[in-house]
Amino acid sequence: MTPQNPYQQPPYPPSNPYQSVPPGGGNQPGPLGLQPNVASMLAYAPCCVGLIMSIVFVITEKTNRFVKFHSWQGLFFHLSLLAIGILNSLFGTLLGQISGLLSLASYLLGLVIALAGLGLSIFLMLKAYGNETLKLPLIGDAAEKQS
Repeated sequence: MTPQNPYQQPPYPPSNPYQSVPPGGGNQPGPLGLQPNVASMLAYAPCCVGLIMSIVFVITEKTNRFVKFHSWQGLFFHLSLLAIGILNSLFGTLLGQISGLLSLASYLLGLVIALAGLGLSIFLMLKAYGNETLKLPLIGDAAEKQS
């Protein structure tokens, strides 16, 4: 059995097509001079920060598939949360005309959605910072087509 060289470069292309390591090795700075994992992480930042950073990275990043994938997925993720929030607000307004109790139920559903979105956002940030690619159902497929 031959001992393996721990300093040997991994074979290229990597098994993960979104891995941010170029043929020469090392991480080249991505958009705005950020490392690819940091740029990818910022695409999932909660609230408007992630939405704005996703838009910036979708526009500026041209070569790094890792950053492009996370930027598109982050953009679709934030737009989905925004659409769900607007629909829940409209639904709550309509239910408020019927009964205050139903309006309260819609408000509590909105809180659950917001907390779940925050938790998923933090989880995706940790995955992206660790150079991992996690495809969300439906959104991930659309992001993969764009990157």
